[in-house]
Amino acid sequence: MKTNVDYKGYDTLIQSTDWRYSAACLGLHRFLTYSGFDFKLLNDCEDTVDGAIYGFDGILYHSSDLTEENYLLFAESYFRKYMTHLTILSMLENAEFTKKNIKKVNGLIKSKKVFENTLGKNTKFDGTNKDVISNLINENRFEIIKGIFRNGNNLYSNYCKENLLLTDSNNHCRLAGYTVDEDRKSNSLGFCFSKESVDCNDEIEFDFIPFAFSNPEMYETYFVNNNYSIEELLLANDTLSDKLRDNEKKNPKTRLLSVLQQADDFINYDVEIIEKNRDKNYYSTLFVRTERLRKLRKLNDKSLEFYYNFTDNYVLDLEREVCERCLNNALLDDLIEKMLMIYFKDKDGRERKVNKTTVRMRTNTLVDINVLWKGNIGMDEIKNARTLGYVVSNRLVEIKGQNKIKSYRHRLNSSLFAHDYDRTKEILLSLSDYSGVEFAFFYKFLEDAEKYKDLVMAFVSSLKDPSENKTSSSKEN
Repeated sequence: MKTNVDYKGYDTLIQSTDWRYSAACLGLHRFLTYSGFDFKLLNDCEDTVDGAIYGFDGILYHSSDLTEENYLLFAESYFRKYMTHLTILSMLENAEFTKKNIKKVNGLIKSKKVFENTLGKNTKFDGTNKDVISNLINENRFEIIKGIFRNGNNLYSNYCKENLLLTDSNNHCRLAGYTVDEDRKSNSLGFCFSKESVDCNDEIEFDFIPFAFSNPEMYETYFVNNNYSIEELLLANDTLSDKLRDNEKKNPKTRLLSVLQQADDFINYDVEIIEKNRDKNYYSTLFVRTERLRKLRKLNDKSLEFYYNFTDNYVLDLEREVCERCLNNALLDDLIEKMLMIYFKDKDGRERKVNKTTVRMRTNTLVDINVLWKGNIGMDEIKNARTLGYVVSNRLVEIKGQNKIKSYRHRLNSSLFAHDYDRTKEILLSLSDYSGVEFAFFYKFLEDAEKYKDLVMAFVSSLKDPSENKTSSSKEN
């Protein structure tokens, strides 16, 4: 929330009442600190500030400091590595120029449309006119900064509508996913086709939101809405950015999850994380619960790395799927079923070359995690069911029925995947009779199939095909 105030010379107060205002507070704090402008945190005020909503920290500042020039100078500094004109100026400082350097400078000039308007459409660097180009850049510095910043796909346009940069408050919020085109949508925006019923808010301070998100070089950037205080907000997001940078060798899709597994030093309570993917024109929200974080950290020592191409548009990233389910308080039943099916076939039903030992071991890990999360089955029972799987496999080999292992496992997989528990029971009874092995877990499954199906999954995942690659087993362990 933004409020006009009169408090010891400060005329504006912005408070972290929702994630947009929290992110604006963080970006504004970085701007004011960089620029050396005077401001004060609401939590540090000894006196009551009229108009403030207590329970939310905020920033008191002078609105006159939020000029276009000050803003653009900060944007130039904060996103320095993306400011093409600075790269050009740096290259022009050389005393001598090779053909390669001349070509590179001209390539940079052509790379941004803003240079066409400021330097001239036909302006080229020939190795002798560096002063001319340098002067043109310096003379048009603010226009160039604005053009680069506004249109950069990892800069302003990733977060807000480009043409609303540095505009006053608009009818609709400038943020991506919040703004609308009133020329195309008017009456349909509001309740009962009344656009007067639309309640929106927009602040020029929302232009500071791009400075609140982490690591602009990443396709997915994040903002931790730790709005307990502005100081905590700053600490949490600075720490997140540093840890994401330290984990840059990780798969980008699992980088955040890896950081959260190690976040006990800066996130140890329920918190909201806002994600902005460069390929999406909206923001996503992840609610991280303390209990979920504790469980997530317990996955650190679990081997979950596994990828499988189901379709061209869907690749199973097992580690990411497990971590996301942990954070969202969801179970792993569907993942276990998928892994059981992967053991045999691809989407077309053809035999597929997969490392069966890896699939089996990852499935066992998923079952263990699922059982721990549910808390309705003891790990000893799971171990016993798994042991029975090995016993039955060996027994079938002994009686020359090893070809039945694949058949029974496939039938059990299919019935579990279809949630046809009556069929599952029939197959288990048939397998028990054929092998001469009694399944102790069967009685619990008979009592409540849905509740105790993890026992069957543990058993099935341990039915070992004799053709399974034995040489990889030790490596996976």
